Formats: sequence, C-alpha cells, structure tokens
Amino acid sequence: SCKNFPLEIVYVRDDDIPDYVESGAVDLGIVGQNILNESNNEVKNIINLNFGICSLSIAIPENSNIKVIKQLINARIFTSYPKSTKKYFKKKNISVNIMAVSGSVEITPALGIADAIVDLVATGQTLALNNLKVFEKIYDSQATLIAGNNNNLSEEKQILMQELIKRFKKII
Repeated sequence: SCKNFPLEIVYVRDDDIPDYVESGAVDLGIVGQNILNESNNEVKNIINLNFGICSLSIAIPENSNIKVIKQLINARIFTSYPKSTKKYFKKKNISVNIMAVSGSVEITPALGIADAIVDLVATGQTLALNNLKVFEKIYDSQATLIAGNNNNLSEEKQILMQELIKRFKKII
C-alpha cells in the first residue's frame, strides 16, 4: 500500500509488466521503454519518468576494424532485444544473423561467437570491462508509466488513476 493514497503495489519481473497491464490484472505499470519495444502488448505510454535512462546500442570489440554499419553484413549479432535489433537492421537494409540470449550478452564477442552485440548501455562500464565500445546507438530508453485499455474501470478508479498520474507529472 501507499501512504495517503489507496494504492497497492505489485512487484513482478519487468518483462511481465506489459502483460499484466494489458490484461487488466493491474491498472498501471512502470517499465523501461526497451521492454515495451520488445513486447507486442497494447498499452499506452502515459508519461516518461526520467529515470532508468540508457540507450540500446550496437557494441563492437575495441580492436575491431569495423568503421561503417555496412561492414556488419552477415555479422553474428547477439542480443537480449531481438525484435528491436531485427527492426533496426531491416530499416538499414543490412542482413545480419541475430542470436537471442537472455543475459551476459557482452561476453559473446570474447567467446568468439559474436561479431557485435546489441545491448542496453548506461555508463558504458560493462562494455569497457569486456573490451567493447559503442558503435552506434539504436534508441534511447527510460522508465515510463503505462496503462492498458481501462474502459471497464469504475468511475472512482478512473478518478484515482488520474490523480496518481497528476502526482507523477508534478514531480517530473
């Protein structure tokens, strides 16, 4: 619950939040835009929350000879964001081999199984620890407040949601 506001907070995995919001199991959710970009959920982005700021980026080994994006044709790209990666390379008309993994993406070039990776970058420290560098940014991401199609909510609940959204907007 929340002090001075009738609110129940539910903690779940971030990639499940759009499902719960879309299904109506919860009314609002806070999730990274990167998760929304990978999901197929019908949810509304209500407000960007100005935290969890990062970017989805292509990273290559520090000693790579790759200078232009076209040099990644037929490259092995490892990522936890296959949908965004596929969309980006399709838009650039570059054929690549995308391999989806659920974590530790940055180790794959050192293992000799990836030519490049696509991953979230905030400070770049993890990339540097793995002798990688940002080659190109795909998009920026941050935490966002989302809502589903709340047509079936009671008038009282709709008023409470609008009040909560108003409070979020005041502090951002």
